[in-house]
Amino acid sequence: MKYIAFLSLSFMLVLQACGQEKKKESIDQQLKACLDVEKNQTTAGMIECTKRAQEQWDQELNKNYSLLIGKLSADEKEKLKVAQRNWIAYRDKEIEFARTMYVNMQGTMWRVVLADRQMELTKQRALELKTYVDNLTEPGE
Repeated sequence: MKYIAFLSLSFMLVLQACGQEKKKESIDQQLKACLDVEKNQTTAGMIECTKRAQEQWDQELNKNYSLLIGKLSADEKEKLKVAQRNWIAYRDKEIEFARTMYVNMQGTMWRVVLADRQMELTKQRALELKTYVDNLTEPGE
């Protein structure tokens, strides 16, 4: 019986990971497709593609945050709100630091690196929140 329960749990975790990968792949694939377009193989084009991906990840982050809030107790909601406010403060300070650092470096490519850093911060948080949601979601919900 324990073996069956273990297999069921393992199967659910694999399905959960696949769901996260599909959304991640979708946004990442759109970014790659955008970057592969010849006119976007400039600094401005790369920044624009990355900003669009960052906006999509921000939408995913907000969706996951809303789903998570709906699954939490009052105490847990308050803790999540505090954690999210702290994450936003961290994100803003991290971007401020990166902007300061990259503006002093030679070459326009560093602007692309900055845009990518902003996107990756948002993507990482969106996926973290998705993991919480998935862990609280019953199979079949």
